Amino acid sequence: MRARQHLFVWIFLGIMSLCLGFILVTTGWFFDRFSILIQPGVEPAALINRFLLPVFLGLFGLRFLFQRTPARYLRPYLHLPVARSHLIRFFQATSLLSLHNIGPLVFLLPFWSRHVLGVYPLPGALAWLTGIVMLLVAANFANLVCRTLLARHERSFLFFLALLTALVYVDDLAGTRYVQTYSAHLFDTLLQTQISTLLLVLLLPVWTTLASGHLLLKQLRRAEEIPASTRRWSLPRFLRRGAYSPLVLLELRLIVRNRRPRHYLLISLLFSTLYLIFLLASPFTRGEVILGGVIGLFASGGFVLNYGQLMFSWESSFFDGLLVRPLAPRRTITAKMLLLQGSCLVLFLLSAPLFLWLKPALVPLHVAFLFYNAGITTVLVLFLALRNRQYVDVSRSGAFFNYEGFSAAHWLWFFPTAVPPSMLLFVMRDAPATGLLWLGGAGLVSLLATPLWITLFTHLFARRRRGMAEGFRRRRHR
Repeated sequence: MRARQHLFVWIFLGIMSLCLGFILVTTGWFFDRFSILIQPGVEPAALINRFLLPVFLGLFGLRFLFQRTPARYLRPYLHLPVARSHLIRFFQATSLLSLHNIGPLVFLLPFWSRHVLGVYPLPGALAWLTGIVMLLVAANFANLVCRTLLARHERSFLFFLALLTALVYVDDLAGTRYVQTYSAHLFDTLLQTQISTLLLVLLLPVWTTLASGHLLLKQLRRAEEIPASTRRWSLPRFLRRGAYSPLVLLELRLIVRNRRPRHYLLISLLFSTLYLIFLLASPFTRGEVILGGVIGLFASGGFVLNYGQLMFSWESSFFDGLLVRPLAPRRTITAKMLLLQGSCLVLFLLSAPLFLWLKPALVPLHVAFLFYNAGITTVLVLFLALRNRQYVDVSRSGAFFNYEGFSAAHWLWFFPTAVPPSMLLFVMRDAPATGLLWLGGAGLVSLLATPLWITLFTHLFARRRRGMAEGFRRRRHR
């Protein structure tokens, strides 16, 4: 049965990849028809040169979140009689085959063949394509540099990231568009075969390759792992009362004291603040309904979608010990439900001033999604978490996004969570207030039915907990 499920998932992902590849190839080949709609009278190459660098920066953000680093694959081979520098170079080379490098070329190669090659002199066309490839290689190894720096200097890196994000936002808000201007200058001079620009794009990947290799080697030579945080803290006394507060406090301590769950908390806070500013400040009109759904879902439900998916897996190292404690399953489920629902309220309060400042018209959407996330998203995510069987090492240091414990179901689960509210808002786009009322009302009804959901999840947990423990043990000892 499980083999059939995996086969279905791979077939589905294969079909989706083929469709996406066809769209990218077609768009690149017939880009001249789209450029007329975007900016008439401008050559396709001149138009796309303005946006290549901003697009690469955006793709670098996705690469930083999702691309796996060679450090994850190096450790099982360290006992072999092979020099570590050779292992690093081998896995650096294999990382170039990532979809993050191949995907942009699926669009850019047809574009280059149709709109650059034969239109501009051959040396300029080859220099332009070389610049594209070299920037992708540089981005690949720059991602390794950023992840390694983050693992060793977390606070400094996050401060620098916040500062860079603020500068890019100010550039966009002020209308100066320095990034677009520099992008146009960079690729226009490549088309003119300017030697200094070509040397720059050739030296950049060399530097990032050497820097990433040096940092990875230095990281492997560290004798000890970064110890887990031993900071002691507790909730205020009035919050420590009740039957569920100790369990909630225990989960919060797990988050704060361990690197990986703490990163999920940080990314949720960053999305609800810094990234939300970009989304709210953008002048979206045509895709306002869909984008509004995404904004509302993550603004108050980011922690649920990030951290909640791996609930119970976070405790896989000591899950057997939890099972033998005199703790009723209902208390465990209730505490986790309260933590997820409480996170929705906290993120709602943190992001509400941004909605009031940048997009006051979206405040009703923010309120409606508060009820939807607290009432429905938490239920869907906790139902998924009760199917977790994969071990997660919460103390492992390293990359910012370590996807140990994730399966295809975790990625596909986003669709039943995000698509229904977006589709409802799209269908009710002519009566948005009614759509938000239906959305918030459904969430409120589900929120009021929390005791019923807790009863259901308690039965599921009591029935599945031994299978979960067996899966955690089996995968831990592999």
